[in-house]
Amino acid sequence: MQYRFIYDNQQTYPVDEMCECFELGRSGYYSWNGRAPSEHSIEDEALKVRIKELYNLAKGRYGHRPIHDHLKDEQLDCGRDRSLRLMRELGIAGVQKKCFKPLGTDSNHKFGYSANLLKALGKPERPDQVWVADTTYLRIESGWCYLATVMDLFSRRIVGWSVSNRNDSTLICQALQAAVLTRGGEIPKGLMHHSDRGSTYASYDYAGMLSSLGITQSMSAKGNCYDNAAQESFYGRYKTSSVGDRIFASKDEARSNAFEYIEVFYNRFRKHSSLGYKSPLQFEQKFYPHGGKQTSLPACLSHN
Repeated sequence: MQYRFIYDNQQTYPVDEMCECFELGRSGYYSWNGRAPSEHSIEDEALKVRIKELYNLAKGRYGHRPIHDHLKDEQLDCGRDRSLRLMRELGIAGVQKKCFKPLGTDSNHKFGYSANLLKALGKPERPDQVWVADTTYLRIESGWCYLATVMDLFSRRIVGWSVSNRNDSTLICQALQAAVLTRGGEIPKGLMHHSDRGSTYASYDYAGMLSSLGITQSMSAKGNCYDNAAQESFYGRYKTSSVGDRIFASKDEARSNAFEYIEVFYNRFRKHSSLGYKSPLQFEQKFYPHGGKQTSLPACLSHN
């Protein structure tokens, strides 16, 4: 019925537009019509194969914009509108990001606060100039576990992370230690560490560790969660695309999920508009062309 409508109206409307309207593949129409598909249709079918592969590699997280960016990297002729049309014909779409609503933190504690030095510094111009840190929670069958991450603000790379059943200073110290190991144990002079004013980040253990590493500590202003927007955005996308309403069987299962998202997808595969549509590791290639300051081990340490 739909093919017949397209056939009867092909002198009035473009076949491509009618196929898109009915969400039909053009090759299917031409097969029904007994005609050889056009070169453009053949290209579409080849592009669909690669689009589906990229979509599956991203585990359904990608919309048409990042799909287009990957195709462009591969020097395949496929604009954004064409990517969107082909994805619609395939019946696939990326996960939609939820509105950014940063959670507050418990800053009622006995520890002191560090000044907010981040705004005065401006936008980082190289890796290891500013690290930002934050912690989020993950639901498991026995209650909760916690994920702490350290992000290089220049490249948006998660350089260190840790998972624990306890949201304490040990958890975030493990994440920081993992970040140091990722950078080969070398901390450049002038590195700033920024976080919220929570008790774990203000604790004597954590402040002492930063001091021993020669890292300057900075904290968000009171009541201003947006100072750490990059980390909040990372957690928002992670939970939207990989966690959702899921309740993990255990801390180990939650850690495996975090590993897949951070080490397999986010750092190596996910492209950022703020990075010129490169992944964090791609963006660092200018500074580490041979993958320098990377260990072969995951940037994760953990405790019970």
